[in-house]
Amino acid sequence: MTNFPTLLSTNATRFVLWSGASKCVEFGLRRAQGPNGAIVASKYSYMGGFIGTSNVYASFLTGCPCLGTVAHSFIMSYEKEDDCKDSRMLDGKDLLLEAMRYRTELGWTSTNMGELYAYVSFATSYPKAFSALVDSYSTMNSGIKNYILVALVLKDLGYDSTGIRLDSGDLSQLSKDCRKIMTETSNKYGYDFSKHMIVASNDINETSLKALKDNGHEIDVFGIGTNLVTCQAQPALGMVYKVVEFQGTPRMKFSEEVEKITIPGSKSVVRIYDEADKPQFDLLCLQSEVEQILKNENELKYFLKKRLDSESSTLKPHAIK
Repeated sequence: MTNFPTLLSTNATRFVLWSGASKCVEFGLRRAQGPNGAIVASKYSYMGGFIGTSNVYASFLTGCPCLGTVAHSFIMSYEKEDDCKDSRMLDGKDLLLEAMRYRTELGWTSTNMGELYAYVSFATSYPKAFSALVDSYSTMNSGIKNYILVALVLKDLGYDSTGIRLDSGDLSQLSKDCRKIMTETSNKYGYDFSKHMIVASNDINETSLKALKDNGHEIDVFGIGTNLVTCQAQPALGMVYKVVEFQGTPRMKFSEEVEKITIPGSKSVVRIYDEADKPQFDLLCLQSEVEQILKNENELKYFLKKRLDSESSTLKPHAIK
């Protein structure tokens, strides 16, 4: 099976290129074409340049890093203080009481308490990897502030939080506003929150990535799901299997349609690198031509000039096995 994996890896690479300096994580489990499609998406998006997946089972099977935050359902399941009564103590400290102290001190007394209970409970379980989904109620009026409250308490105890995830609204402006309030608060208390990541999701596609780039943003990681795993820009890749050589003899398929006529002979790929050992492009050639290309620089220059009308003394080939 090569069509879907190739399509997926190519699509992932396009997203990576569009994301610029930001990283990409695969978030497509719920929209993939069944369990198998979800596993394939996780594996081949990682091969395409993504740094991880939110699919826990795919991570277990493939070794791809498992990354993500909590769900809205987790946060919205907390309503009253008793909901976190068994998950608020860490290293002898009551995280909720300490967070409430900062809440009063900073004047952020209007944040959603159910959300804060959820954050405290999650931070107690994962103090070294605390991250928060901040738009369940209001990103700026509640989510980001509750995250900072818990992050300050964790910092007092010697733990560094991971960051936040935005999942709705104007991602560009919200990322800037969240970064600003994190920086101002960390400076106020003498803490360094500069490494706290801002993750963004919400049906991200190439068009929205371009818009974010044009408008500027403070997003470190993009969580990309639907438009990655369903490959909406090109849902299917039209590759087919044809015999081009059999027992050493080239085979050629003829057709009334020119694009279906095959090029006979066993093929190989030669990757061309520059003087800094960075890949520049690939050459698809006959297997019999590989030795000629790899032989020496003069042969490479001859080949490039003959085939591509190009010549460069800084390029060097390497056969892809």
